[in-house]
Amino acid sequence: MKRLMLLFAFCGMLATAMADWTYGSARFSGSQPSSCLNHGSVLIWYNGSLTQKGTSGGEEIWEGTGDICVVFPKNYNGPRMRITSTGGTVQIQTLR
Repeated sequence: MKRLMLLFAFCGMLATAMADWTYGSARFSGSQPSSCLNHGSVLIWYNGSLTQKGTSGGEEIWEGTGDICVVFPKNYNGPRMRITSTGGTVQIQTLR
């Protein structure tokens, strides 16, 4: 009985860890990254590191080392952003 309870507890934790998450109308796959950065009207969640490296042709260059989730507001009119990650995924959504 104890083994069965431990199995259910472990499976529950695994399902929670892999759950999708939302912010407003934006939907992301996987777990929500632990850190959040507000860059003007853009919200960026990330695991690991995230650094703005500079600009190129009016486009902001961002680099990270883990999963990155970005939310742009509905009528965003700021600079373009190029976001890359060496150790995870980059997911970008725009609010409706």
